[in-house]
Amino acid sequence: MADTASLPICPFQETGIWAILLMGPIQGLVWVAKLCQTCVFLCSFMLLMTAIAYAEDFPEAENSDGLSALDRRIQIERKTRYQPFVLTPHKPNYILPISYNGTPNNAPVDTTNEGELDSLEVKFQFSVKFPIIENLFGEQGSLQFAYTNLSFWQAYNDRASYRFRETVHEPEVFLVFESDGNFFGMDNRLIQMGLVHQSNGQSGNRSRTWNRVYLDLIFQRGDLYLSVKPWYHFKEMSSSKEDNPDIDNYLGHGELRAAYAGGKHTVSIMLRNNFHSPNYGAIEVNWSFPMTRRVKWFMQYFNGYGESLIDYNARVNRVGIGVAFTDWL
Repeated sequence: MADTASLPICPFQETGIWAILLMGPIQGLVWVAKLCQTCVFLCSFMLLMTAIAYAEDFPEAENSDGLSALDRRIQIERKTRYQPFVLTPHKPNYILPISYNGTPNNAPVDTTNEGELDSLEVKFQFSVKFPIIENLFGEQGSLQFAYTNLSFWQAYNDRASYRFRETVHEPEVFLVFESDGNFFGMDNRLIQMGLVHQSNGQSGNRSRTWNRVYLDLIFQRGDLYLSVKPWYHFKEMSSSKEDNPDIDNYLGHGELRAAYAGGKHTVSIMLRNNFHSPNYGAIEVNWSFPMTRRVKWFMQYFNGYGESLIDYNARVNRVGIGVAFTDWL
């Protein structure tokens, strides 16, 4: 019987060529598996939305009452705000399962332990309000509370354990009055003034927070709406205690939003600028159109600063597609 120790060694075993030949396909399979995981999630979402659209009877736009989009929203809110199983929307409620940011900000991230951020993530917003006191001044004036949650979820990033990289909490208390003023050919329909807090609930060098008082003047001319919203930032007595003392340099002291709600489509544009040098600003464009009676297709583009608190001083260039459950109008 031959001594096995004296048998010639396989040259492939000696050079490790089997490992070399196998690593390529294995890495390829891992990459395909990750890609398929993302594709399965996105395809499942799209199929679900398509199934909902076909399953639900899709009526024509109900505009026979002759009301404008703003009047219709006010009328619906008045009818439903005290119903126990109704949540009244405040800002748009939407989910963007496809949300691509070409320049993800890794500066606040511990990339060694948490991994780098993916450009593709899920962005969603949940926003509701609740009336506290009605008719403060005769038949005018309503004191309301609102809460908005804006989240960014690294749902396709296995390196970062699919974590939520940022969640912005925004509670606010505000007064709203109806108005019949007219300025520059536009009707001043609503006046809102309130106190708003924003924070991301994190600690250390990732903590972001600020408090503001704001005035929001809402104008209408036909199907065109304009919101002029200046604000004042209440700073801490000591700037050393502020998480983001320079946030005004990037988000400025207000924003301008225009919306067009004609037919079945709603388009809105938000503009911000700090109006000094170095110049920083932002633009956000939203477009929604019906999928069903309750759900709309929703597309969003954002470019600039202040999309989220963690990225307030980092430029973001994002495009997203998904669905909206409520829009501005």
